[in-house]
Amino acid sequence: MGAAGGGQRLLAGDRLAGPVAQRAVPAAAPRQAPSWCYGTPGIARSLQLAALACQRPTTQRLAEDALASCSADPEQLARLHDATVCHGWAGLCLALHRAASDAGPDSVLHQHWATAQARLTALVQRSAPPPAAGFLTGADGILLALHTLTPARSVSPGWDARLLLT
Repeated sequence: MGAAGGGQRLLAGDRLAGPVAQRAVPAAAPRQAPSWCYGTPGIARSLQLAALACQRPTTQRLAEDALASCSADPEQLARLHDATVCHGWAGLCLALHRAASDAGPDSVLHQHWATAQARLTALVQRSAPPPAAGFLTGADGILLALHTLTPARSVSPGWDARLLLT
């Protein structure tokens, strides 16, 4: 069945367990933050990429729906407490940005990305940067994300390949 089929089963099984597509966890488990590293955004983007590579539009839509659902869920969004790439708003924004770029022009992911980017920008403006430098959990990753998401200040394309988003 391949990676796309396995990922589709994971997300489809979760969709049947509740109204919001979640990670592959039992329905009784608490919702996780929509983190790039272990949450729906990273899993959905990986599934979207696999579906695109395998030309499976149904799986692609399932992945995009899962990402859209988690990025619109106030309960999940409330679990994002910082701006970092790994567990925060920068990672969610990067996943949304990359997924929206591969989704259709009418996809709700474009709107969700814009909303998440505004929240990331507001958080960065009102909060002190993380005390440590670092790519995943520090200020360096936040700055790279902001420069990637702001076309007027773009950075070298492909740096986020290390996050498996491209």
